[in-house]
Amino acid sequence: MQLETPSLPPAEPPDPTRAWSTDRRPERPFLSCVLPCYNEAANLRVLLPELHAFLQQNFPRWEVVLVDDGSRDDTAQVLAEWSHLPGFRALLLSRNFGKEAALTAGLDATRGEAVVQLDSDGQHPLRFVMAMVERWQAGADVVYAAREHRDDESPFKRLGAGLFYRFMNLGSPVQIPNDGGDFRLMDRAVVEALKSLPERTRLMKGLYAWVGFRTEALP
Repeated sequence: MQLETPSLPPAEPPDPTRAWSTDRRPERPFLSCVLPCYNEAANLRVLLPELHAFLQQNFPRWEVVLVDDGSRDDTAQVLAEWSHLPGFRALLLSRNFGKEAALTAGLDATRGEAVVQLDSDGQHPLRFVMAMVERWQAGADVVYAAREHRDDESPFKRLGAGLFYRFMNLGSPVQIPNDGGDFRLMDRAVVEALKSLPERTRLMKGLYAWVGFRTEALP
């Protein structure tokens, strides 16, 4: 189910068949934000006003795609309220499919020249989006936020994360960085490449690495 308030389409839709050259990338792109949501009603009431103000201040053209992944609280109600505002769209999944599916649904719905993925709990600082856009404008196709350390995690979780990435990257020509997450900016060409992949059971971190493109880490 989709709740949508129509907004003006981009004047010149980007060509999804190729990456933009650096001399054609605007300083302030048509920016899409994708937020997967699962039982995040309380957090969204804090985050969405901040995100709205941030986008209005910094980008002449933008959209926010909110994906409710079968929440059991009143997340859907919050999304319905915000979808009445220009630039906001809500996708309501029929049940809880998991974050990977919610991200995929959100990416499928985007139209921007650059797409940013954000968690709905507010843990991703919006100020980093501007740094990501600057690196995109300079030529990077993917800019992902990289953890400088894991000191805030338990020793057991750090051990588990280390073993997971070591196992996933063992003997693979495509390496998944163990310091990166879903907080990232992607060029339209990267999004179109991800959309073209046939996988239904997805590990998005693996697919980000597999499609390639010029990728930079932002500490």
